[in-house]
Amino acid sequence: MSLIIGLILTAFVLFFFEIFLPGGVLAVVGGLFLLAGSGVAYVELGPAWAVAIFCLGLISAFVMFFLEIRFISKTRFGEQLSLKSAISTNLKSWSDENLAGSEGVTLTTLAPSGKVEVSGSIHTATAQSGFLEKGTPIRVIRNETFKLIVEKI
Repeated sequence: MSLIIGLILTAFVLFFFEIFLPGGVLAVVGGLFLLAGSGVAYVELGPAWAVAIFCLGLISAFVMFFLEIRFISKTRFGEQLSLKSAISTNLKSWSDENLAGSEGVTLTTLAPSGKVEVSGSIHTATAQSGFLEKGTPIRVIRNETFKLIVEKI
């Protein structure tokens, strides 16, 4: 009987720590401990006890999970875990910026891809033909998805 209790308590400890180390691994291992406790109960106490222990353990785990989320979110630690503001970005759409015909300079060697500076901004670029050394003056031929196609001036 003490083995059954030990397996179930270990399962609940793992379920508890799953809140702090999310990823599902501890919950799966805890579920395996709960299943092992039910298996031992099946051998020692019979199938009715095994099913009862497993179902009650599973229900208790879900109740514990929701109570932890509810109460931890109100603590200082819970405030650190939650997102309080929206994440914003300032991405430019490539379709809004047509750099064809603009001139610039290579910041890295283009063999055939690398970084270029055009109109004061740094972009990923691919040389239309060949290899371009760092510091080579270039002209933008066209925009493609997330890169510029350039040629040597």
